[in-house]
Amino acid sequence: MDLWRLPAVELSALIERKEVSPVEVLEVFLERCARLNPELNAIVAFDHDAARHAATAAERRVQQRARLGPLDGLPVTIKDNIFVQGFTATWGSLLYRDFRPPQDDIAVARLRAAGAIVLGKTNTPEFALSSFTDNRVFGPTRNPWNPEFTPGGSSGGAVAALAAGMAPLALGTDAGGSIRRPASYTGVVGLRPSTGRVARVYGFPPMAHDFQVIAPAARTVADTELLYRCVAGPDARDRLSLAFNATPSPSAPLRRLRIRHVTDIDGAPLDREIAAAVMAAAALLRGLGHTVEEGAAPYELARIEEIWSTLTAAGLARALSAHQDWRDKVQPASLAIAERGAAVSATQYVEALDAVTQLRRRIPESFEHFDVLLTPVSAALPWPVGQPYPAEIDGRAAGARAAGVFATFVNAAGLPAISVPVTPASSGLPIGMQLVGAFGDDSTLLALASEFEGAQPWAERWPALASA
Repeated sequence: MDLWRLPAVELSALIERKEVSPVEVLEVFLERCARLNPELNAIVAFDHDAARHAATAAERRVQQRARLGPLDGLPVTIKDNIFVQGFTATWGSLLYRDFRPPQDDIAVARLRAAGAIVLGKTNTPEFALSSFTDNRVFGPTRNPWNPEFTPGGSSGGAVAALAAGMAPLALGTDAGGSIRRPASYTGVVGLRPSTGRVARVYGFPPMAHDFQVIAPAARTVADTELLYRCVAGPDARDRLSLAFNATPSPSAPLRRLRIRHVTDIDGAPLDREIAAAVMAAAALLRGLGHTVEEGAAPYELARIEEIWSTLTAAGLARALSAHQDWRDKVQPASLAIAERGAAVSATQYVEALDAVTQLRRRIPESFEHFDVLLTPVSAALPWPVGQPYPAEIDGRAAGARAAGVFATFVNAAGLPAISVPVTPASSGLPIGMQLVGAFGDDSTLLALASEFEGAQPWAERWPALASA
């Protein structure tokens, strides 16, 4: 039995029935990491002794019939911008190369309490701001479907490890598409929960107000939900999380939904194969009984880009101000953003926050006309390693933000969104479909994604590298 091919829920069932041990499961994934990670550079820090100690403890609980839950004994990776005690948290920056946080962030503490085993930390671009994964500390991460291409960013290491079968579960973050876009580029599932669903206390300074959330990813919807249900829930130290007074309940039976399919964002370019694949997915959803109609996006792209540019630039300038020698240690792109951020006035910053507030007031009115928004995740397919963004999309010159036109408004609005694989491109590269729900309606998205997966499964698609 190739344990690495099995979904996490099936691995958990095998552990529960004592057909495999947590120690055996861990060693399978450690062996795959040793063999595949040198080429992919997805996981940048390990603690084999601690992982083996945790697996042995999980095995002891299995024997004593005292298992802590379905995650007990399952390996999970954690993105390198999330605080994990015992590991460095470099944020992809030379400024933090040796930084070791003194405690776990809440989501990590919840995973440990559930018996999950921290397999390692995954690579991220500097300050988790780029749409490709590369930095001066660890170098570039490569896409398992084609190592000459990027897996995207900023959770590129997390999804590359999943796609290659190096880990069954991954915890990343999403501030502007950082879990959804890489998930689409590597053929896995990435969930951006509603803002506040996953409480946070410890971590690096926010780059963009409250846009970033802890984001689970896995190869299947059920595995993603398993991870999400463990880390979600309120904490009194995080007031945003108090919008939700309990951990999420299992997905209820799915009603037939009104789905708005957005195919155009202010005339921005969109790869034709992506458009066709998402159109086919919309037809499948229609065939499942949902009402799917094309319509306009509930946001103005230029306004979202202005908000993002202002908040992230000011956020980075603020984070770097604590370091006297930062100019010599950050990459040129970060230097340019920080210098622009230092010039942002208080008035401009507050105006950007006002625009966020206005967007969040308007969005509920949009959801009176539909239940779910359906879009591509990315406007472009993966591009070569070493390039910061695709040079062109559908024959048109593309700028730094051109591939992300469908993603960032979700973060500004604080909405839940999920990326699920659809029909791949003719080259074999994965393509993702994005489903966006109303604030707090994460369970509907998971249920809809699960129904789609049942009609068009993807879990048995593996890159050639994974089976080599």
